[in-house]
Amino acid sequence: MASPEQPNAKRIAAPAPLPLLLRLSDDLLVEIFLRLPALADVGRAATACSAFRRVVADRAFLRRLRSVHASPLLGLLLFSSIHPAEPPHSNAPFARALQRAGADLSFSFVPSAGRWIPVDARDGRVLLEREAMSGDFAVCDPLSRRYLLLPQIPGRPAAQRRGRLEPFLVPASDEDAETLFRVVCVVECKPGQLVAFVFSSATGQWESLTVDASVQPSSKFSWSSYACGCFYWNVTGTNKFLVLDPRSMEFSSISIPSGHGQQDSVVVEAEEGSIGMFTVYNSIISASSYLVYTVREIDEEGNSMWQFKKRVRLPSQYIFSFADAMDRHLLLRGIPWNFHLGYSNDEVDIGYFSVEFQSMQIEKMCDLKHLLYAKLYTGFPPSLCVPSI
Repeated sequence: MASPEQPNAKRIAAPAPLPLLLRLSDDLLVEIFLRLPALADVGRAATACSAFRRVVADRAFLRRLRSVHASPLLGLLLFSSIHPAEPPHSNAPFARALQRAGADLSFSFVPSAGRWIPVDARDGRVLLEREAMSGDFAVCDPLSRRYLLLPQIPGRPAAQRRGRLEPFLVPASDEDAETLFRVVCVVECKPGQLVAFVFSSATGQWESLTVDASVQPSSKFSWSSYACGCFYWNVTGTNKFLVLDPRSMEFSSISIPSGHGQQDSVVVEAEEGSIGMFTVYNSIISASSYLVYTVREIDEEGNSMWQFKKRVRLPSQYIFSFADAMDRHLLLRGIPWNFHLGYSNDEVDIGYFSVEFQSMQIEKMCDLKHLLYAKLYTGFPPSLCVPSI
């Protein structure tokens, strides 16, 4: 016969069931996290437990996350460093997280520090050129502090000041490994003849391609913008954009409405694989500025036309111009009206403003005392990043 239970004997409690989320498979967690509305929500989920962190840290998940969320705007590439977005800009917390994570925003880890000029940024990488128009390049990752010094372009044609389009990083495709990248430098070696030099980190070498761009000798170009897999340059004084497809390394051109070529315009990626165009209009008479958005549409007969979509008034008291466009953000440079009334540079602040494509939200990123070359620096928060070099 079994002995009676002792009244003071302690029962061994059954383990509490795991919360429902912890019992889900990794595949289901991936689908849930990809549907979170903001990157900050994904970052917070990663800190909840080790199981969530394992899913979020997986490279395959991070690759899919980049296809769902645009990279946040973190700061500006200036003459020798990255200037973080300043409060009250909505992305200032992401910029502070970058600094707290130990990112080197002045590129001091690259040999010959202090002599490198950042000329482009994409996918967490920064393209540096040793002094202005030298033709010596490096690519670095400020967060992981990794870098790669690129070999010299054969024949050093990039050092020629005449007719060079600015060097740029080619956006990574979904199939590319995280550490692979390409750099393109386009040079007008002969009047009207452009040569594209392409560096691939997979081979570690430059290749040259002579391409017929059908441009007039001594044409002047704006800085490049990227949309729908191609790069676009406004040919100054014309109603055309020069287009480079980096997949085929072929040039073409597109026409824009008459008169837009006399304004400051930039091509961007619109919805459903089409391209759009933002144009800045400054009215000296009314001391006001507007941002106009149009989209190129193709009719049933294959003809293209530009359709007006939006007109947004920009902050008053500034004359605006485009500085950059990247990852669904515009960068506008605002020069105070009184700058043109004889005030010295030290008496005015040059405002730099971001514009988000879809919401058309306009936010000031910072004020600078001097009129500087500036480009956007975007990237994912440190907790959602992997080394890019």
